[in-house]
Amino acid sequence: MNPANILSFTKKTAAVVLLAVSLAPAGDEAVLAAGNGGTATPNVTINSALLARSVVFGQQKAVPASLRSFTEQVVDELSNQDSFQDWKRAGISYDPLGPGTHGWLATVSRNGKAVGYLILTSTDDGQYMLSEYGRGESMPYNSQALYQRLQQLGLLQAGSKLSGGTSIEARYSALLPVWKITPPGKKAIYLHGMTGEELPMQPSGMEKAPLDGLSSSGRLKLVGATQPKRTGTSDPYENLLWLQSPKLSFRGDQDLIQAVKAGSSGLVFTSPGHNADYGAPFVVTGLHAWKADGTEKEVLFAASGPDGSRYLPAAELLAHGEFRSLNASRL
Repeated sequence: MNPANILSFTKKTAAVVLLAVSLAPAGDEAVLAAGNGGTATPNVTINSALLARSVVFGQQKAVPASLRSFTEQVVDELSNQDSFQDWKRAGISYDPLGPGTHGWLATVSRNGKAVGYLILTSTDDGQYMLSEYGRGESMPYNSQALYQRLQQLGLLQAGSKLSGGTSIEARYSALLPVWKITPPGKKAIYLHGMTGEELPMQPSGMEKAPLDGLSSSGRLKLVGATQPKRTGTSDPYENLLWLQSPKLSFRGDQDLIQAVKAGSSGLVFTSPGHNADYGAPFVVTGLHAWKADGTEKEVLFAASGPDGSRYLPAAELLAHGEFRSLNASRL
């Protein structure tokens, strides 16, 4: 396995050095339907993160009643969890993801402050699917990171004007929010939507949808939550000894559930060769289990990121990556 594939696009020197010595070689595209809809921009002034956001997320569209109902169900269920109590009696705003309205970013706010989000995508049968969700102020599309990158890339001219003909789009792959910046006559630049880190190429996940999200076809119920007591860090870069632990063999959901329950320090997810597509590596520290009326099948979402604040479809992780134990004491 190539060490560079495990840590992917990160520029943390310490991680690169340790990788070199410790590990031997071993959906649908979504363009935000806002502002210019992905077309070239005029010389607009961007002198703040708020204005950067408005260039991309400026246009509003009518929100389907079925989408509102589905989103409210999910928010209501999650608000019964201790870690989502801020979602009680919260407001929800919607930004369309395209082309057309193929998906939506729903921002959950309380007292004027963002407390979480959901990303929903349309399905072939006209329903909606919950692709991911998260709690806290951290949003999947970080406008401050975008603004800073526009400055660093030299795309803001005198007076903070965006270079004429430059387009900015917010896109969503299966698990990765992406800013796509296309200067006139040049190749597109892809940035991680949350961190603003430049991706080495267009994420291949742009062409696929999540394997097993949560569908709006029936009344939903959150039937289980696994959030083990943890010590230590949820940042895989702070303790790289997990690189020396063996890859864990999971045959399905039950193996993942048992591993999360047993681990005090979480599991590290990586997708060798495709880390950029998933924003990996990251730590999985808990699980949510959902079920729709009339079905016995549970749909798992894995808690990831700082304090387990971002929830991703576990089926996607199981199908396209591997797990290692973060618990260095067991190495």
